[in-house]
Amino acid sequence: MIVGANFEDKGSQAKLYVVVDELRKRFNDCEIYYAHNDEQLDGSLYRFGKISLTKKAQSQVLKANPLAGITKLFRKKDEGLSGDKDVVDIIPQMELIIDVSEHSLTSDRSMAEIEYYMNNIKIAKKFKIPMIIMPQAFGPFDFSVDTMYILGDLKDLLFYPKAIFAREQYGYDELMGYFGLDNLRRSTDMLLIDNSFELTNVCSRFYRPEMPDIPEGDNVAVIPNSVCFSKKHSEHSLDMYKKLFESLSYGKKHVYIVCQNSADMDVCKELASSFMQLGNIDLIDKVLDPVEFNMFIKKFEFVISSHYAACVQAYRNYKPVLLLGTGVRYKELAELLGQEKLNFDILAEDCNNFDIQDALNELIKEPDIARTRIQTRMLDIRNKTCFEIFDELKW
Repeated sequence: MIVGANFEDKGSQAKLYVVVDELRKRFNDCEIYYAHNDEQLDGSLYRFGKISLTKKAQSQVLKANPLAGITKLFRKKDEGLSGDKDVVDIIPQMELIIDVSEHSLTSDRSMAEIEYYMNNIKIAKKFKIPMIIMPQAFGPFDFSVDTMYILGDLKDLLFYPKAIFAREQYGYDELMGYFGLDNLRRSTDMLLIDNSFELTNVCSRFYRPEMPDIPEGDNVAVIPNSVCFSKKHSEHSLDMYKKLFESLSYGKKHVYIVCQNSADMDVCKELASSFMQLGNIDLIDKVLDPVEFNMFIKKFEFVISSHYAACVQAYRNYKPVLLLGTGVRYKELAELLGQEKLNFDILAEDCNNFDIQDALNELIKEPDIARTRIQTRMLDIRNKTCFEIFDELKW
């Protein structure tokens, strides 16, 4: 059972796909279930089952009799878990739980989100189901006096998973400093790894990718994030994009504004309508799924992105990125690929739009320098993969 994914976030959906693919390559006859928080999905498109694991369902499972899990010992190997069964009956029969969250374990999240994350570990521990927490961001853990008790609960729970992969050194240091975990490991983002993804391992024959058709040429993808257009930052962000679009127009680049998540569509439309008069800007008004996005990104010379997952998927395809995000994860990702000069924390008070414009002009002038550095760094990254943890399973 895979937990922590979210189809509204295409990066999260991509992580689910990659884990399903890796499992099928190793354990072709295993049954895989995606535990979602009440999402509406077309099950005919996927080769994995769906389990609605809401907070209420978690509570029911945690109250269930642990001996129910013994039924898996008597189940025939080819006997599937019925989709009609209650979640309380299904989950104790799981033989592995994998968490693919993005950044849930932090004091920046609501208590409800943190408790949902912790409940999945509690379920695994209660029914003695092995658990792996795949590469993700952790921390900070700056809980208030009223919520400090969470640290005690986490200390009891975080020793249970077989392995916890921290994606950033910052998160590794936070977890080790607070809890001293002996199951903690470091790993890069799983989407950086070229795992020769096989679509048939994840999607059924009914799935057909549908990508926008764009002409060959000097194309640049711009992927905004609505977080950067809050009331406090909107004016600064609009001025930044104005300068970027002007530089791209002067550099004779054709710009495609791409919506990574449905929540960003209004911002994408606003940018397209505000700067359409430059004559080199088009809007891709379809939210691409991970397979479509990975195929589509190959059509661009480079990418300008405020979405972490889009940056990772661009690097996966050796595409240079002007990173316009915020926080340590963008900084560490840029450093990992030797792209420090192309990373800007656009929500920081000292962020200067002219500096961003200068970096873009350098990228327009010499994209091959950034691309070669990415290709060189990726050779080392792909020699160490978090997926080796699956080979440690004694199935």
